[in-house]
Amino acid sequence: MFRALLASFALVVCTAVAARATTYAPVTFDELVTRADVIFAGEVTDVRPYTLPTRDGTVIKTRVIFRVQDPVFGTTSALEVFEFLGGEVGDVGLAVAGMPRFTVGDRRMVFARRDRSINPIVGFTQGLLQIRRDAGGVDRVLTLDGMPVAGPASIGSRAPLLQAAPVVPMRLSDFRAQVTRALGTRAR
Repeated sequence: MFRALLASFALVVCTAVAARATTYAPVTFDELVTRADVIFAGEVTDVRPYTLPTRDGTVIKTRVIFRVQDPVFGTTSALEVFEFLGGEVGDVGLAVAGMPRFTVGDRRMVFARRDRSINPIVGFTQGLLQIRRDAGGVDRVLTLDGMPVAGPASIGSRAPLLQAAPVVPMRLSDFRAQVTRALGTRAR
């Protein structure tokens, strides 16, 4: 009984430490725009994990290819390729807590950095927004976890949405206009 209690306690402590280790400060809309080297709306066309031998052993990375549908800043390419630490090759996997996952066909608004890192997305996942088409055929912007982006001020806000009516996600075209406006005032 004592061992089971001790094991349960250890599991709770390890889970709490792991959760705390993967938290990150909220990134505001202005910070997304300022920190990004490349901003675009695009669709995931390929997700390919691969092994990379290093002097310390083999690591697994995942290469994600986006078809750029709307190049907003920092790109004129038809495709953008980003690499993320982690993935599965065969029966071997490397998982990084909180790392975004991709599926072919995902439509995203991407704010990314070109420097080498374990994850090029600004704010780890915060610079990766969902684009979903509503029943009326309008593209809308949501956070990666599906929360509606009501406007630029809602990005990076930890305040819960206490609304009498459901929040309608912002139109992609309006969001893009806000990004363009913010880029115009971006300090170099």
